[in-house]
Amino acid sequence: MAGPGRADAREAPPEIVTLGTMAGPMANPLRGQPATLLHWAGGMILVDAGDGTVEQMARAGFDSVPLKTVVITHIHADHIGGLFALLSRRYQLMDPPITIYGPPGTQALVAGLVAAMEPLKLTSPALPGAPLRPPADGVKVVEIGDGAELTIEGVSVRAVANKHYLTDSNAPDSAQAQSLSLRFELPGRSVVLTGDTGPSEPVIALARGADVLVSSILDLDAAVAAIRASRPNAPAAFYNAARAHFAQHHLSPEAAGQLAQSAGVKRVVFTHIGITPDRMKAAKAELKKTWKGPVVFAHDLGRY
Repeated sequence: MAGPGRADAREAPPEIVTLGTMAGPMANPLRGQPATLLHWAGGMILVDAGDGTVEQMARAGFDSVPLKTVVITHIHADHIGGLFALLSRRYQLMDPPITIYGPPGTQALVAGLVAAMEPLKLTSPALPGAPLRPPADGVKVVEIGDGAELTIEGVSVRAVANKHYLTDSNAPDSAQAQSLSLRFELPGRSVVLTGDTGPSEPVIALARGADVLVSSILDLDAAVAAIRASRPNAPAAFYNAARAHFAQHHLSPEAAGQLAQSAGVKRVVFTHIGITPDRMKAAKAELKKTWKGPVVFAHDLGRY
């Protein structure tokens, strides 16, 4: 299918392009950092911008110049690492302005990136003799939070706060830090992106009856094994606490299937995949305990 700007773009139905499908901020030679492009005739919205997003868009055949909108689900490194590259390239190439929607903290985040672009104002003038251009002129920020309802590029969007950040006494102030799940009513197709979340009733309600649920997924045993390998001398209680944290703030295959089943979605596309190849068979068996509907484990640059 074609990206915006191609001759047959207007004939393309709404699609989900998984630019990067890796879970977590660690580097992986086979998967890019989290980024998902929602594309329909005449428009596109980028959800999250992990490291390398601009290159992944190019590899997928999309021109980033027409991109008008980025939506950030939450402020973790793997979901925002590509923002500086996106903004600084747009500034230097004199691309049109862009709007970034995101949870509380997005304004401060983008302000810092814009401040880091100030040296470009001196080294990358638009034209010889032309006035210097403030980097801030090319980007607008709109902060959204739990319960937000808005229209972006003609698309109705709803957001709810999910369960991804720490809880209890370690929880960040929800007025300053929220992790969001989002529902997009694309032309003829409803798409829900969980972002990073644990089991969550508000996310189930948000996803009710959606055509596609784009969900994160994490193999708890593999995650704990990775921690054990990096900290082999930690006490057993440390590993137990890590597993409990992962189970509460991420979706295991069984929990992801239960969320999809409870919401009555029509199809599941997994991204932000925290499953090692040797554990994939076991993870799929766990998923089948709670979800027997259509499912795909996305790959980078996949279109669904």
